[in-house]
Amino acid sequence: MIHWQEQYNAKMPGLTINSPASGIILPLHAHTDPLYNTTVLPQAICIKLTHGTLIAPFAGVYERSLLAGRRLSFRHKSGLTLQLDLPEDSSLQHGEAIKSLVHDGEQVISGQPVLRLDPKLLQAETGYLVVLMVLPHPAILAVFSAERFVAAGLDAVFTLQMKKKQ
Repeated sequence: MIHWQEQYNAKMPGLTINSPASGIILPLHAHTDPLYNTTVLPQAICIKLTHGTLIAPFAGVYERSLLAGRRLSFRHKSGLTLQLDLPEDSSLQHGEAIKSLVHDGEQVISGQPVLRLDPKLLQAETGYLVVLMVLPHPAILAVFSAERFVAAGLDAVFTLQMKKKQ
């Protein structure tokens, strides 16, 4: 479950994860797709994109899956995995509107551009909402975020509090 803060606290102890996208962080219930606006995905948020370049939030393995490669996964060597889902769009199914900048299964470094979206997608009336989720990991105790603007690679999207090693 995401613990929402009134304001983001950059001094909060924990592991900060930089945003892979530039835009406005929103709670998951803001998404128009019923799959996402339920409580099925407890550690997920929406980002209303303001820029079409998506980057690796940390060093690790990058993968694309799902229909037309609309699911991006970033897996850190610790096993921590962030997953970003692009909305379903007919232009994605035909390979239009997306330019892949790295290959599936490739090692990426933090801040490396991985995908570029056609700017026309961002001009949709309701905005272009992506879903970013932290996949379950046994070392994660709590996940924190706040509604605000984030710049890809510069601003933290999540702060993870980890269980103490015994």
